[in-house]
Amino acid sequence: MKLKIPALRIWGKVLEEEIDGRTNRTVRVDHVLPGRDQAIPPGSDLLWLRFGFVFLGTEKPLIPSFAMDDRGNEFRTLRLMEWVYEKGDIYPRGEIFGYELDRNKEWIETQVFVREIELSLPFFTWVIDDLKAPPAGLTVHKLASFGDGVSAPQKSTRPDDWLLPLKRSRASFWLLPKE
Repeated sequence: MKLKIPALRIWGKVLEEEIDGRTNRTVRVDHVLPGRDQAIPPGSDLLWLRFGFVFLGTEKPLIPSFAMDDRGNEFRTLRLMEWVYEKGDIYPRGEIFGYELDRNKEWIETQVFVREIELSLPFFTWVIDDLKAPPAGLTVHKLASFGDGVSAPQKSTRPDDWLLPLKRSRASFWLLPKE
């Protein structure tokens, strides 16, 4: 059985730049969860963001598919990120089903207790353009959106109306000048 990974649908653009020989990836978020009848903004693509936890005491990611509390209640979709973040301390024996990296750097299905992950650390974030892609997509280093009166990219705080996974992303947030 292949586990379904929840993803946040956005309109946006993936921007890449080389810094000190390493790829730095920014996802410009033009709209989060737009209505199906909305037109795609010019210069945007349909993208999905996936989020993951960090195993306790490591930098190893866990990409969740769904979570289950001690009573058997299941949490699917991105609601599972919110449940683990808000209720993980109360349900340490809750379980998370998803994917982790094995020794060969391959994504394998796993089942872990909530107590095995870092509840206070920001979420890993990946961007994909196809929901049938492997569990993790391209790592996101920065999230950005257009800002009024911004003449050059500047680090900022995240918008208040963003959903929890975006608010808790490890990626820094930037405002970009309108093109």
